[in-house]
Amino acid sequence: MHRCFTLNLLLIAGALTTLACCSLVSAFSSSSSSSPAQPLPNNLPSNPDDVIRQAANSITNAYESGVYLQTIRLPLSQAIYGNKEEGFVADRAIGWQGGPMETYRYLSPMVKNNLLPRIRTANNTAGLNVKVSEQILLDFDGSSLQTTEHPAGALYDIQALIQPNTDGYYIKTIQAIEEQFCNTKKVDKPNRLFVLVNPAWRDKSSFGIFGAQKAQELILDRYETTYAVDQFIVRGRQISLLKCWSSDWGLYAAVVNDNDCGGKDKQSMPAQLIASFATRPEYKEIDAALKGVMNK
Repeated sequence: MHRCFTLNLLLIAGALTTLACCSLVSAFSSSSSSSPAQPLPNNLPSNPDDVIRQAANSITNAYESGVYLQTIRLPLSQAIYGNKEEGFVADRAIGWQGGPMETYRYLSPMVKNNLLPRIRTANNTAGLNVKVSEQILLDFDGSSLQTTEHPAGALYDIQALIQPNTDGYYIKTIQAIEEQFCNTKKVDKPNRLFVLVNPAWRDKSSFGIFGAQKAQELILDRYETTYAVDQFIVRGRQISLLKCWSSDWGLYAAVVNDNDCGGKDKQSMPAQLIASFATRPEYKEIDAALKGVMNK
């Protein structure tokens, strides 16, 4: 018999009206572990498989350290792997022009086919593969719920919510999944992993004045970022932030003195680690670190 975890979603005035669960209801406790910081890699991942490997290892290591509520951000641009500044600017600095449905078509198969099967919640698979199913939530938001069915049993299943945004609908959806799949209030039940993938928010200001405090308490203070690759342009240069569990945030850039390029495009230099931060740095910290390296 196949297990399933299904959200029956009826959008009436933006409310979540029904939730059905066909699988064993399990409890869940998220306890942020104070693991010692690990060294950051010297360079950014060089291809999509490197990203998936880093992300799966980070999620697994955090899970084994007791972090069951997680947030991850995967790159949506191939420009991270190459030196095409024009494409990078179009995709990331200006924004993905197609909108959430297009980003979903890029992100969903990456998570379903590559990432979730690599996350280790149990070592005993009896040689069987993890099965992954997907339920579309709101197609115009590009959101879905992906569920793994682990061969070792329902206790090792994973839920991944793809591209939730700041609408109250997703707050209610997250609460419903926690209550039915990983209720933190029932300590006698096993813990199961729940991951938010590429949420649309950055901090509590994304939720507006009236929703900021609730979002901080229910999500931002509880779902720890265990893997992230953020990309943008600072001082005309391609900049990336990389977060791996349990490392600090790393700042990466191709930094060369403009007078020492030797006729080369300064963006053709590979990005290297130039600074690290205990928490995600603000723009002014990134600008100061980049300026300091450029002036050396």
